[in-house]
Amino acid sequence: MPENSLSSENFDPGLPGLEKTLLASLSLLLVFLPWALGTMHLWSQFTALGIAAFCLVISILPRGGDPVTPGIVKLIRFPVFYAGLLLFLYIAIQGLNPAWKYYELAGRWYMIPIREYIGWLPSGTQTAFADANPFRYLLILAIPFLTICALWCGITRKQSVFFLLIIIVLNGIALSLLGLAQIFTGADKIFWIVEHSARNTVGSFIYRNHAAAYYNLIIGLSGGLALYYFNEGRVMLKRSDPSGIFLFFAVLVFIVVALSLSRTGVVLGTMTLIGLFCVFLFFTLFQKSTSTNKAIAVSIMALVVVFGGFAASRIDYDALIDRFDRMSQVDSIEWEIRWSTTVSTAQMFADNWFYGAGAGSFRWLFPAYMDWDSGHAVFQGERLWEFAHNDLIQFPAELGVVGMSLILFSLIYFGAQMLSRRTYQNPLILLLLFTIGITVAHASVDFVFQNPAILTTWCALLVLGTILVRMERVSERRRRRR
Repeated sequence: MPENSLSSENFDPGLPGLEKTLLASLSLLLVFLPWALGTMHLWSQFTALGIAAFCLVISILPRGGDPVTPGIVKLIRFPVFYAGLLLFLYIAIQGLNPAWKYYELAGRWYMIPIREYIGWLPSGTQTAFADANPFRYLLILAIPFLTICALWCGITRKQSVFFLLIIIVLNGIALSLLGLAQIFTGADKIFWIVEHSARNTVGSFIYRNHAAAYYNLIIGLSGGLALYYFNEGRVMLKRSDPSGIFLFFAVLVFIVVALSLSRTGVVLGTMTLIGLFCVFLFFTLFQKSTSTNKAIAVSIMALVVVFGGFAASRIDYDALIDRFDRMSQVDSIEWEIRWSTTVSTAQMFADNWFYGAGAGSFRWLFPAYMDWDSGHAVFQGERLWEFAHNDLIQFPAELGVVGMSLILFSLIYFGAQMLSRRTYQNPLILLLLFTIGITVAHASVDFVFQNPAILTTWCALLVLGTILVRMERVSERRRRRR
């Protein structure tokens, strides 16, 4: 690949017009996703798909006079693009070769086996698109896929990477302020006007664990930017930098996570914030820097402590402690349900390990795997399980080894790109990797990756981090040659 495909050192640092348009479109997409109730509804998913498709088109259009590798060439050379196309083809075959059909009679629904399906091909379920089926699954996955390709093909400047990262953080802050306002005003509707049957809404998210997972991404990203700008200011001997602002943002978002009463979210957010504070304090107090930098950093830390203390005084600790107490109880019904669901989903995977039961089939086929012998206190006969509350087992159960191999290939590709000596010298990349891992850990006890807003933002951070590492690697090779 030509070296100038990743660096802007040989030409004017100004952004081409098409890249500005791409940044505007990507910003619109990344802002829209969480505000549209997490993009969990059909209308918002179609809207996000349209914006993402437009972003990809812009990213591959020719840029006259710009000496970087054309976007269409990058797309052709992009292995993840082909892995994604194969995954879409695989899921489409599942949808066109259903082994089960939805049937409703006398107010009850059943899944009837279809004997005419082709047994040696991947199979799925014939159900309503508006509820869940392979083609609805395709719609959801297409949003992050198109976003990944648009980022990979169209982002050619380091300033573009940081622009998008800052947009994500600012959007997260706006969502956090919304969440705080709703909590302190006792709002029982989303945006104070949108009624919803869910009991645990936070900000614009229907489900508080989804809100916590998204906010934890913002905590890690904001903390990474704080460390990056602080380290850059120390190296460049700058008298001031925006690191304190991003640190303050990270603490503010964590407060919203704590107020959301998401148990796993609070634990994982605390882990992220403690690591961030330790590293930041080390660089602030013990590394070489000017006295002015130290004074500013200490002042900001004091402000954070004061604000955090005020916000902490408003937390409902009785409710928070009660939730953690219930979490620690061995006989907790909720966690018994979660564990039983995971075990039953694992059996579902074992029965369909190669091809999977079909994308979007969990909610329809899982009732057959319910552990009825464990007692009706755990599983209720009429209850509809939309998700397994464990993405790390639900995805394999639906896609099988074949489908998961394509996803794992893409993750390994990005992981291999990010593992370099430059990665360990860049605090932003390290915090991004840690935050990405935190979300995966959250997915082991909840269905966070079933939320398009979280999934797409997570993928965007992974790709942006990879692009940044590649740009710095090329710059380092050029410096060595000089």
